[in-house]
Amino acid sequence: MVKLGWSKCLLIVCIAFIIGYIGFFNHEPIIDENNTTIFGRNVYNQTANIGDRAQLDYVISFPDDHAPHELFDIEWWYLTANLKDKHGNPFGLQWTLFRFRNPSSLTIDTTVIESQWHNNQLFMAHASVHSIEQHWFSERFARGGVGNAGVSQYPFSLFIDDWLWENTINSNDLLPATLNFTAQNKSNRQSLLEAKLVMTQTGPLVLHGENGYSIKSTGDHASHYYSAPFIDIEGELIIATLGKEKEKVSVSGQAWFDQEWTSQLLDANTLGWDWFSLHLDNGSKLMAFTMRLNDQDDFITGSYIASDGKQTTLQPADINLRPLDTTTVRNKPLPLNWELSVPSQNIEIIISSIKDDQWNDALIPYYEGMVEVKGSHQGKGFIELTGY
Repeated sequence: MVKLGWSKCLLIVCIAFIIGYIGFFNHEPIIDENNTTIFGRNVYNQTANIGDRAQLDYVISFPDDHAPHELFDIEWWYLTANLKDKHGNPFGLQWTLFRFRNPSSLTIDTTVIESQWHNNQLFMAHASVHSIEQHWFSERFARGGVGNAGVSQYPFSLFIDDWLWENTINSNDLLPATLNFTAQNKSNRQSLLEAKLVMTQTGPLVLHGENGYSIKSTGDHASHYYSAPFIDIEGELIIATLGKEKEKVSVSGQAWFDQEWTSQLLDANTLGWDWFSLHLDNGSKLMAFTMRLNDQDDFITGSYIASDGKQTTLQPADINLRPLDTTTVRNKPLPLNWELSVPSQNIEIIISSIKDDQWNDALIPYYEGMVEVKGSHQGKGFIELTGY
């Protein structure tokens, strides 16, 4: 089996957008597999038409930086939530809006094609809810500049079609906000879930790395990255199944929000990444990130966030993170049990998935789901595994 690096997966997204949303072209996209080139752009060539690069001296400011950074190639607004119903049953929720920069002028057979009705931005969104027994997942795609997807600043909102994150006090702040979306049961197409949620910020925003400049691996691979790890979330999941009465499930819990933008996240040597966001029982938070590299040691970093919001960047020497075993999910061996230690914070924990099959069978398939924490601390959180 040939393993595709995560960078090539991102290219596949762009290809899919081009095929699906520029279908009126009577030509096939020009793709050079050897050079990883789309329409003349080699994404591994630093002199090619890549977007703006993350800068160490950039000062992130709020609420301005909640808005899109359209000169960067990739950006996402990303929520995960650990929820429970009144009986204590767990639900894992993920909602993400992705933005991709794509050149507005495309050269095909030496002819420049200009569009007059959309810009050079592309959007994709994912909605996922797991119970122990079921999984609802949907994804959507849109051009930028058409009006059905994007980010609005007053009031702040993230939207694609009728999926909507919206500030509730008519401000340009991220929170407080409501989130509404729908998702379809992947195994039972006659079951649809509608989520109606309210989110309240209970602690400060957190900048990762050095004032939001987050190094991803050796060299100059980095992003601008911040989180809102202190969010209380509550609301209702409405499950409609053909032939049955609608089920309304009240849920509440803790959520974690990330926004990240970059043009230099990966290169040809990147195999994928493993990411963790953890809510610990003493009120602190922990983000851990492993970039898996071809023929190199994994690059591991993270953030320890005290209960008052004070952030400490964890350099590779400060954090130990390793998989304990693998579990076969969809015929793939996945590391779903991990050992993590941060000696400076007296943290020695085991992280385990609450449910083995939390695979998102999307255009870019990946693993995203609930985990529980045991050891020196108890807690819960989320894991994301890409490139498997």
